Amino acid sequence: MCPKNSRQVSTVVGLSVALGLPFVLSGLGLLLGRGREDGLTPSRAGLLLVQEWAVTLVLLAIVLVWERQSLASIGIKKMSWQDVWWGVIGFIVGALSFILTVPVVKALGLGTTSGGIAQLAHMPMALRIGVVLTAGITEEILSRGYPIERLYGLTHRLGLSASVAYVAFVLLHLPFWGLGGTIQIGVWSIVVTILYVNRRNLLACMLMHILNDAYAFILLPTFFAPYLPQ
Repeated sequence: MCPKNSRQVSTVVGLSVALGLPFVLSGLGLLLGRGREDGLTPSRAGLLLVQEWAVTLVLLAIVLVWERQSLASIGIKKMSWQDVWWGVIGFIVGALSFILTVPVVKALGLGTTSGGIAQLAHMPMALRIGVVLTAGITEEILSRGYPIERLYGLTHRLGLSASVAYVAFVLLHLPFWGLGGTIQIGVWSIVVTILYVNRRNLLACMLMHILNDAYAFILLPTFFAPYLPQ
């Protein structure tokens, strides 16, 4: 364990990396004309994957080297069968949330996540698999496990810590998915956040996230491509 003052500094730096750096990189992408309307190319998608892994590895280095904490301190611990079960249940509930929010989003005159899914449908299969695994692993570390646990350590208020992490995670999706898609992702994010708060096991959330993205980015484009917007 590092001394108290050093631990507080490392936590602030870690939270800046987890919650702040992705917004900085996203903002740079917008400045360079990399919004959703500009289209998602394989090269850009590959760059985004590299960026996400780079930020995640920096954060893990902070945890292991600077903070001298274990991965369990950010929720990465062995799963029980109950964790697996709840991860699958979370996936089912989350998938239903997308279906149920479509009419609401359309009634507001907004686009749904189908537009983003259609863009990903044109990516090579290997790249789509990379997107699924990268998002399911890195986003859970950056947007749930680390910030919730470290904010809880500072505030001793789990609900507040989860809420701050939730808001940051949802807003980060706005540039690519648009307002409508982000609203849908926001509803889905309530489910995965509740899963983490109740299980405190990040691997269960990763399972839910990977199953969700595999369904959206691999299964739907493969079997329902004709029904997706072009």
